[in-house]
Amino acid sequence: MRYTDNSKILEAERLLYSDPDSAYDILSSIKYPESMSHADYAAWCLHYTHAQYKCYKEIASDSLIRIALEYFNGSKVNKYSGTAYYLSGCISELHQDREKAMLAYENAINILKHTEEYNILGLSLFNKGYIYKQNEIYREAYDNFKNSLELFQKTENKRYLIPAYFEISNTLFHLDAPLDSIMYYSNKALDLANEIEHTSLKYQIISRQGELLSDVDYRTATNYLLAGYNNVEHLRNRNASFLAYTYSHMGMSDSVMYYHNFTEPDSREDEAEILRYLAEARVFSNEKEYKNAYNSIERAYFKQDYIFRHKLQQQLYLTDKQFDLTEKEKENTKLIISNRNKVIAIGILIIGVLAILLILTLAVINHRKKQTAYIINQQKLEFELRNRQLELEKKKELLMSKLKQRIELTLQFHNLEQKRVRTSKSDDLLAMITDQIVLKESEWAYYIDEADSIFGNKLSVLQSNYSELTAHDMIVIVLICLEIGVPDSCNLLNTSKNTMYIRRKRIKKRLGIDPEADLSAWLYNYVVDES
Repeated sequence: MRYTDNSKILEAERLLYSDPDSAYDILSSIKYPESMSHADYAAWCLHYTHAQYKCYKEIASDSLIRIALEYFNGSKVNKYSGTAYYLSGCISELHQDREKAMLAYENAINILKHTEEYNILGLSLFNKGYIYKQNEIYREAYDNFKNSLELFQKTENKRYLIPAYFEISNTLFHLDAPLDSIMYYSNKALDLANEIEHTSLKYQIISRQGELLSDVDYRTATNYLLAGYNNVEHLRNRNASFLAYTYSHMGMSDSVMYYHNFTEPDSREDEAEILRYLAEARVFSNEKEYKNAYNSIERAYFKQDYIFRHKLQQQLYLTDKQFDLTEKEKENTKLIISNRNKVIAIGILIIGVLAILLILTLAVINHRKKQTAYIINQQKLEFELRNRQLELEKKKELLMSKLKQRIELTLQFHNLEQKRVRTSKSDDLLAMITDQIVLKESEWAYYIDEADSIFGNKLSVLQSNYSELTAHDMIVIVLICLEIGVPDSCNLLNTSKNTMYIRRKRIKKRLGIDPEADLSAWLYNYVVDES
């Protein structure tokens, strides 16, 4: 397959990364590109779309990049075929079609992974990781960001290295990594932003570092957040919320209220809104206005509960979308096989008079069909297994999030209850909230069933093998398997530590294990390791 030898197109390609505006002007100056040869027009469509994207021009449809895809797909020029799929994914993202974008990036990665086109391959991995991040699948996001970083390190492209370091830091935060690791990658991004004098990225990174330190080093966090507040306009509302929060921990009520007044409700900044309520509560508590503090804590609780329910609904939606994606892959597979059969039919008509050659051709094609079917089946199995693993991980994260939310709010309400002014109205409300937080017997079955699903039905096997285990025993076992500590378990079950230790001893007896044995280790080996 021939590539273009048009001098203007080749010059524009050379300028794409160093001066995309000039590349765009050169390509725009070509009149009637559709009248050129097929090879020249395909190259023009590819590089013109690339220049549009790099210059932030509006791209109304994917019609041009599809022309390039049809020409380069299946050819030996993997550089241009992979770039076409990458740009197809970018355009799909611009049009809010993440599923189509993900498939395009996958194709780009498969084509480019055996080439030295590290920048486009790295960008495809990075964008794929960003879609996983948007879908809150942080482990997959981290893996893709890390792979893109390794490629950008080969090219030493600092403009690509900065977002790679930055997003690795952000995903590590969501994966509950140590703060040192999170800050290491954030500082790497900040150093590069300073080195190339990228001011806007520099202050975005500083703002994020202020957020990361907001529960660790209030003064340093405040300085970083102020820098971001004064230099990044689109983050001002979020920075103001975090500033109100850090100032509340330093007892600076006037500053809290000053930045609180600069914040505005924003459905995209749920975390910032919760921080505002918590900052309000701390100010009211310091001023001994316990009723107002209680109301602010209450708003924070209901907002947090809303976020949790919304994320649960979103996860169910994503699961459905993943199923749809599998169905689309099946349709694509059928289409590939259908097209292959058409090619076979045409071949038979062309070489019908050559009987021996026809037999050999059919034998080769049949072998390829079996090989393709085997590969497709393997990919399908791998895809289904990966989806199942991701679904179980997300399910466990949601279950743990709900339990941790109850634990944290229990501690906050207990602290507040010791200080507040008691009224009949607040007593009733506190009782209602407490009733929602403590795990009631009627809820045990739900958590036991969810945990049983996460651990591959091993809890059902355990209860079947040890029939003396009661519902009380099983909820304690679930909390141990989910690595919920004794103090937090006591808060969730509204019981004392002494009672909890008695329950654990009783469980050991019913399991027939040594009274001095480590119950947590025994259950981990029985339930978790075998799951």
